[in-house]
Order: sequence, then structure tokens, then C-alpha cells
Amino acid sequence: MKKSYFASALLLALVSGSLWAQTIVTVNGSKIDSKDIDAQVKMLQSQNPQIPDTPALRRDLTERQVTAILISQEAKRLKLDQSAEYKKALERARSDAKTQGVDKQPGFKEQWTAFENDLLNQAYFVYLLRNNPIGENDLKTAYGEFSKFYQGSHEVQLGEILTSNAADAQKAIADLKAKKDFKTVAAQYTVDPRGKANNGLNAGYVNLKDLEQGAPEVYAAVKNLTKGGFTATPLQDGNGMFGVFYINDKRAANIPSYETAKNGIAQELQAARIDSAIEALYRKANIQTAK
Repeated sequence: MKKSYFASALLLALVSGSLWAQTIVTVNGSKIDSKDIDAQVKMLQSQNPQIPDTPALRRDLTERQVTAILISQEAKRLKLDQSAEYKKALERARSDAKTQGVDKQPGFKEQWTAFENDLLNQAYFVYLLRNNPIGENDLKTAYGEFSKFYQGSHEVQLGEILTSNAADAQKAIADLKAKKDFKTVAAQYTVDPRGKANNGLNAGYVNLKDLEQGAPEVYAAVKNLTKGGFTATPLQDGNGMFGVFYINDKRAANIPSYETAKNGIAQELQAARIDSAIEALYRKANIQTAK
């Protein structure tokens, strides 16, 4: 979903912590104050104290809030908040909160407001998909494109050794050239905690076409490697880390049948329609960041 229409301005407007409440963004007249973002940061940190309070986190939370407001505004314009279905769900949730005593806990008012907005957002998604249903022709067309795209492709099970300096990466490559076992070399040199836990091997497979789109530099380095091959030159990620990639297995991709794939394709098409609708809301919105 494309939400970063105003990210640069937000980066200038947001700070890590606020001394007083101030308006950060106005969305079609609705204000997002710094205290709103403060509350969200506090809630996240109460759930996970390891989450740092950074401008990037605040920018992401603010963009999410803008999106939620745009959807809620559109849902109210469509009078979805007045529907019997929405009111019934809201009433049921309120009753459950009272039964469990959650409504007496600190911060419930803010949590309830967030829940109402989330529920209204969900009501909009349901409305959108009901009025723009995915038909059988849509599914078959998408499946045809999907099967054509992956026809004749291969998928690989990758291994990765991640080091914090070039010297260790070169040592790992030298050991691999000396026919040492990849898992042993990965356990010795990788600094990635997950890599140490699984000896540098990913559990699943990735299609090379997906790798080409998602990580083109890695794809370019491994596309011609065969099973047991590895990158002879470390790849730098721009953050001071060096990666050595290994092909633990390589096989022809198995394209699932239409019946097997259609549910997943339907979900992707639904998500794409929701994304498109939200982008349309952004395009016609009046979003003003703080000066």
C-alpha cells in the first residue's frame, strides 16, 4: 500500500517524544496531535519494552493513523457506522468488555476509540469487497498470468552467512572453497542470531523470480549457481554487513493447480482492490503537515 505521500514532511515534523501536545497532521480537517502518537508509542512499549522510540516509528504510526482516518471518514460518508451490522458488532464488543471488566482498566477509553475506528475500517473493507466482488473470470485471468509468470522457473533453498566485516566473510568463503560443511562454517562466522539457530539455512524455498523482484542484488549473485554453490564475493548491504550466500538445494518450481491456488489468488486480488481504494482516498484528500 502506498502511504508515503507526505513522509518527508512528517520526518521534519516528528520528534522522539513531545513536551506538549501539538498538531502534527490535519486530514480533511481532522487533527492528529502529538499526544495521540505519544499514546501509541507508550502502548507499544508496554507490550514490548525493547521497542525504541524513534522518529521512524513515530512517522510510521502517524502514516497508519492518517490511513485509518481517511478510511473512517469514507465509511461515515457511506453511513456504514449507522448500519445494523456495525452497531451490533459494537454492542457485542462493549458487552464483552463489561463482562470481562476491561472497561474499568486504565486507558480503556483510548483503546475503545481505537477499536471503534478499527471496526469501522473493517466495515469499509467489507463494503468495498461486497460491491466489487472477485469473480471467477478475475480468478482465472489472474491464475493464467500467475502460471505464465512462473512457468519454467526454479526455486532455491538459500543459506546465508552474515558477517560484520569483510575479513570474516572472506574467511568463510575460503573455508567453503576448502570443502568445509556449510552449516559448520555458518555456525562459526555468522552474526545473525537466526542464522546461528538454524546453521545459516532457511527452512523454506524461494522462487528465483520472486528473488529477482524482491532482492535483485542477491538474485544476480546466485541465479547461475547450482546446488552446493556459493557466492565467491561477499555482498554488502550498505549498513556495514557482508553476506555470503549458498545454494543448499535447487529444483524446478511446481505450479499449483487452479483449484489449489485460487483461494490465495482471491486474497491477493482483494488486497489489491483495497490498496487501490485507499490510494484513491489519498489522492483526493487534503492532508496538511505541521509547519
